[in-house]
Amino acid sequence: MSNLDRKTAPFIKGFGSLNIPQPRTTTLDNGIPLTILDNGSQEVNRISLIWDGGICETTHPSIASLTANLMREGTNLHSGAEIAEAFEYNGAWIKSSIHSHHSSIVIHSLNSRTENVLPILAETIVSPNFPEQATSVLREKMARTAELDLEKVDFHSSLSNRKLLFGEMHPLANCDTASEIRNISRQDIFDFHNKVYCTDTCGIYIAGRITPQIEDLINNHFGQSIKPNGCKLNIKPFSPSVTKEQVIDRPGSLQSSLRLSIPTIDRLHPDYADLRIAVMALGGYFGSRLMANIREDKGYTYGISASLLGYKEGGIMCIATQCDNQYVPALIEEVKKEIIRMTTSDFSNDELSILKHYAMSQLASSLDSPFTIMDYYENMRLASTPSHYFESQINAINNITSDKIARLAKKHLQLENLYISIAGDASKL
Repeated sequence: MSNLDRKTAPFIKGFGSLNIPQPRTTTLDNGIPLTILDNGSQEVNRISLIWDGGICETTHPSIASLTANLMREGTNLHSGAEIAEAFEYNGAWIKSSIHSHHSSIVIHSLNSRTENVLPILAETIVSPNFPEQATSVLREKMARTAELDLEKVDFHSSLSNRKLLFGEMHPLANCDTASEIRNISRQDIFDFHNKVYCTDTCGIYIAGRITPQIEDLINNHFGQSIKPNGCKLNIKPFSPSVTKEQVIDRPGSLQSSLRLSIPTIDRLHPDYADLRIAVMALGGYFGSRLMANIREDKGYTYGISASLLGYKEGGIMCIATQCDNQYVPALIEEVKKEIIRMTTSDFSNDELSILKHYAMSQLASSLDSPFTIMDYYENMRLASTPSHYFESQINAINNITSDKIARLAKKHLQLENLYISIAGDASKL
């Protein structure tokens, strides 16, 4: 048996060329667009239905969430228990999600069982009756969760930061109180359902091992009559506050939660893909600048992250962390130092190599399965990513340099635009 060489690092091989498969597009009989990715090796499929209308299109975000989760609790033909049993018996998995401007339902099923689950799925979308008891139970559960959230420092720092960045009255800064949730009526839920679901804003995405029979089933159940002129998107520009820092006093809290954010460009800006890599270098992975300094060197926190968030209204660079109350001032200063340091073109070749390999591995992971591939195309609608975004990310990774990071930081991450929200015991800060 030969001795292991523990002194020479193994050779690191690049990813080579990454290409994302292109789906096929068609329309159902009623005009609903259908995006198809037949890319699976197993006899399974995922069907995603996406409608216009989400958090920003209702007076209370909880109305949208209640509607999505209650649609499977009973229809004009079946009880919630019968619906749950039908999905479980056929091995189907279903999930509802609410986004800033969209609502979605996703169902996974075996190809052999799709014909059994689609009629039930269509029924829950077309004719839910939102039973009184189920509505009361879920509404109270959400109200209790809202009450518990008030005890969490990260809830307060996040809400404060959204209000500072988006504007006090912006829909994305809206958060229902427990009292507001309890005052939501079944009629509010019916009204939101009528406004969003079964309308001509629907788009359907199917991925996996897709057969002509599955396409026919989808057309039979979702390609019939729909209501025209569905929900209109309420896209309201951000209105950042003149106040740049806010402290939310949480007496007795053992830790403080911090959000440090800078308003910046959206996903349609030509610099967005490059800036995303720059923000990743700042705090997007374990070996990033913020982690190396604030966690590894200073020991102020267990973890700190930076991310670039794109909305239809604009973009936000957000840094999030928690630490002992006493470290808050020093931590903020170190974050500022790292942002300034990004403008000095001091990234080494080794640091850039690690960054590129990490970024490329993250991008490659999006090609793992037909479902993750379809996520990319669904995000073109949900997150307003441009059609060439995948190629733009590859180009950004391959061409990132220390000088480019410096230029991007100087242009888009200016400290005078930094908004800071701190939730913790103010007497110990």
